[in-house]
Amino acid sequence: MMEWFLLVMGLAIILLGLYVIGVLFYRPLRLLIGLLACLVTGTVLLAILNFVLGFVDMHVAFNPFTVLIAGILQIPGLVMLVLLTLWFV
Repeated sequence: MMEWFLLVMGLAIILLGLYVIGVLFYRPLRLLIGLLACLVTGTVLLAILNFVLGFVDMHVAFNPFTVLIAGILQIPGLVMLVLLTLWFV
């Protein structure tokens, strides 16, 4: 009888530990996945924008800053990047 009690308590402690680890890593992992999604979206948007701007002999640089701006802000970010490119170049 004591063996079953120890087995059940051991499993309960293992499950509680897994739950605590899951709760601790959920928010940072969700933030990291969201940031990765913004990076992918920004890269695709910048590639499309540079393809379209190629017809008027312009381009926006690919770097982590511009990719994050394009990914997080999307269309307003692209407009801002084009305006900044026009203003500074």
